[in-house]
This record gives sequence, structure tokens and C-alpha cells, in this order.
Amino acid sequence: MKTTKELLAIRLKQLRKSRGFTQEKLAELIGRDTKHISKLEIAGSYPSIETLERIAVALDVEIKEFFDFDSLKDVNFIKEEFKKMIKFSDDKHLQLLYKIHNDIINL
Repeated sequence: MKTTKELLAIRLKQLRKSRGFTQEKLAELIGRDTKHISKLEIAGSYPSIETLERIAVALDVEIKEFFDFDSLKDVNFIKEEFKKMIKFSDDKHLQLLYKIHNDIINL
């Protein structure tokens, strides 16, 4: 299991790339060295709150988005979670899961 520092590093990189920024561009926008961004993205260090705030402004995201680790879960993990839900759910909960699934599909 990945540490919080590793998850934060992955999420930071994901958000940066989703905005089309290079490490150089982000570093320029927040007034930091490119090596600093690189170190954050390889989980070499934790960002300070000030740095997180600067990055959030530059990427136009809320700070809480850096900690949305659910978006990092891979498909195999999700499949396993669904298998567990099905295996351990009673009939009532299975019917509810099925209804939710159908409602989402029919949006």
C-alpha cells in the first residue's frame, strides 16, 4: 500500500498534467525551482501548506483535490471491491446496488 506522501505525489502530478503544465511551467507559476516540483512528484518531500496553496491557485483547484486519492484506484482494485460488495451483501442490498447501477446507466 502506498504512503500518503506517495499518493499525494501521484495526485499532484496527475493534476499538473491534466492542466497541460510542465514541471517547469508550474515551478515558474508558483515561484519555485523545477527541482522542487520534481522532488514533490517523486515523493521526495512533503509540500508545505504555502506551496500547496500556490500550486492549487496555479492549477485552479481546491486544496482538497490533492487528497482525492479515490481517483487513483486502478480498475482491478475497483473490480475486487465490487466482487466483495456482491459476495457480502444480503438480498436487500444487492437489489439496491442493482437499482443504483441501472439508474446511473440510464442517466
